[in-house]
Amino acid sequence: MRRIHAGAALGLLLLLACCGTAQPGSGNGAVTSTSLPMPTGDFPTGLNHATPDPTVVELRPTRFDRATAGDGDNLVVQYTAGGRAECAKLGRVDVAETDDAVTVTVRLGQAPGAKCGGEQPMIAATFETTVTLKAPLGARQVRDGAS
Repeated sequence: MRRIHAGAALGLLLLLACCGTAQPGSGNGAVTSTSLPMPTGDFPTGLNHATPDPTVVELRPTRFDRATAGDGDNLVVQYTAGGRAECAKLGRVDVAETDDAVTVTVRLGQAPGAKCGGEQPMIAATFETTVTLKAPLGARQVRDGAS
């Protein structure tokens, strides 16, 4: 038991001896600060707009985040896609309408030839797409076909 304690104490001493300390201003280079001017011109506003791409393959239903009535018969649908862009493309938006509800199913997939197996980066972006209904949304409920 003494050997374990002695070994642990020796390890702690070596660790402390190897850790140096830095004093302010003791570096060999000067600290600099850069100030960048604010960009001018038009800034992008709103979400990324997506248009369905009929060439997208391996479609899968994806839940949407929000759906709001747009102008006239339009419905604006927002969804979040993650991973590499070529692996989470908007392929199609299916819409089923009744007198009481509108069911929307967002279908994402991958670009033809995209290598989407394995790990994907943990990056997500929110997109919006607009679909045209047969009639204005009015008081109808919007349902998610992917849930």
